[in-house]
Order: sequence, then C-alpha cells, then structure tokens
Amino acid sequence: MNTIAQRLGHKIARQRRAAGLTQAALAEKVGVQPETISRLETGKRTVSLGMMALLSESLGLELHELFRLQSTDSPKDKAMGRLIWFGSRLSVTEIELVLDVGATVLMHARRAQGR
Repeated sequence: MNTIAQRLGHKIARQRRAAGLTQAALAEKVGVQPETISRLETGKRTVSLGMMALLSESLGLELHELFRLQSTDSPKDKAMGRLIWFGSRLSVTEIELVLDVGATVLMHARRAQGR
C-alpha cells in the first residue's frame, strides 16, 4: 500500500505532466531545486502546506484538488482525473460545447459499433 506521501507525490507528478512541465520547470516556478520536486513526487519527502499552495498555484490548480487522492490507479480513475483537470480550465460555454460535441460523437460511435 502506498503511503499518503507517495500518493500525493504521484498526484503532483501526474498534474505536472498534464500541465506540460518538467520537474526543473516546476521547481523554478516554486522556487526550489529540481531534486526537491523529484523527492516530493517519489514520496521520499513530505510536503508542507505552504509548498502545496505554491505547487497548486504553479500547476494551475485549486489547493483542494491536490488533496483529492485516489485510492486506486485504474485506467478509469486516471482518465477521470485528466478529464476533471481539463474541464476545470474551461469556461462554462466551453464546457457546454465539449459536452455537446462529446455526446454527439459517442452517440455516432455507439451506433457504428451496433450498441
């Protein structure tokens, strides 16, 4: 079983990659050495609340989003995390557009599969 530090580190790494940042780029934004980000992401170092606030801001997240830790890393959990991250950066109009387009595409795909 992963420790909370490992799960939090995994989440930070996942969000950093989703934001298109390297460990070095995130470290620069937060004001630490890249090795610190590496240790945080592997769970070898615990993170302070102040550091979590800096990390969330640098990753474009609300602080509470870093606390939402998944107990499993199933493909569906990972996809849902990416979907939530993506949707949280859109305007209401853009979210509605994505939902409408997505529903239409799924409807046609399911018809084509004979569902």
